[in-house]
Amino acid sequence: MIRKENKAKLKKLITMLVKHFTLAQLSSSAATLAYYTLLSIFPALLVIGNLLPMIGIDANTVLTYLQTLVPATVYSFIRPLVLDFLQRGSGGVLTTGALIALWSTSQGIAAFQRSVNHAYGIAENQNPISNRVISFIWMIVVVFIIFVIVFLYGVGEQFLKWLQPLLHFKRHYIYLFSSLKWPITFAVIFIALTMLYYFVPNAKIRLRFATIGAFLVSIFWLWLSKLFGLYTILFNHGVIGYKTIGAFIAMMVWLDFSGYLIMMGAAINAAFQEAYDGELIEKEHFWQLIKTEHDNARKRIVKK
Repeated sequence: MIRKENKAKLKKLITMLVKHFTLAQLSSSAATLAYYTLLSIFPALLVIGNLLPMIGIDANTVLTYLQTLVPATVYSFIRPLVLDFLQRGSGGVLTTGALIALWSTSQGIAAFQRSVNHAYGIAENQNPISNRVISFIWMIVVVFIIFVIVFLYGVGEQFLKWLQPLLHFKRHYIYLFSSLKWPITFAVIFIALTMLYYFVPNAKIRLRFATIGAFLVSIFWLWLSKLFGLYTILFNHGVIGYKTIGAFIAMMVWLDFSGYLIMMGAAINAAFQEAYDGELIEKEHFWQLIKTEHDNARKRIVKK
């Protein structure tokens, strides 16, 4: 009996996976995310480069995380560009970069929201204005959390050195803290993705289902950075031989693969929730609640 129930659940899960992977339109969604990510990278770097000196973080700290996230070929291409952007400082550049970064990043998250809504099959009642406001708010929240985590890690070693003579713990813990590059990078990606998967869709999401896709995508994203070297080896005597152009193409392919992973995570979350928790329900936003309450009030008046 239990085995039959498990088979039925597994069959339903597979059916839901096929359904939501189809709804996600992976190819077009991944390409859209890759485009807006590329559009927002360098304005964001301008902003970060102007903020780093204010909080005492060296540009090399950012490069350390970047090297963990991206493939070696892409890193060798963007490292001098990123370093140049991070080491520049200007109030005018900060303002311009911030405006462009906010616009392009909010565009990207709005596109992500539309794509995820399609993956969940709840795209019928979307309001473009509210979607943009919500995407802008969550863009700020996610960027703030990532910035805080990177900041804590950047100044954490100095803070531990200050605490060591007071608390008399072993200096080994300071060096251990400095070596936790991979776990902290994984944690940042996992937290950011969980928040995006939980808050951005216009569906009523249960947190435990949002973490499934976030966990899988975080693991495969880090592995993607390492395994992507196979791509550069296969094309070592072809397009990669053109160095800058080849590295740029490699970066775009990597961004496209990353978009695939993110959308696959959303589809997996949707499939698991529908398979194990029932039909997906669209959220009622504030203006919809007001409209519903207004309609109910009118019905009560008519009945009287």
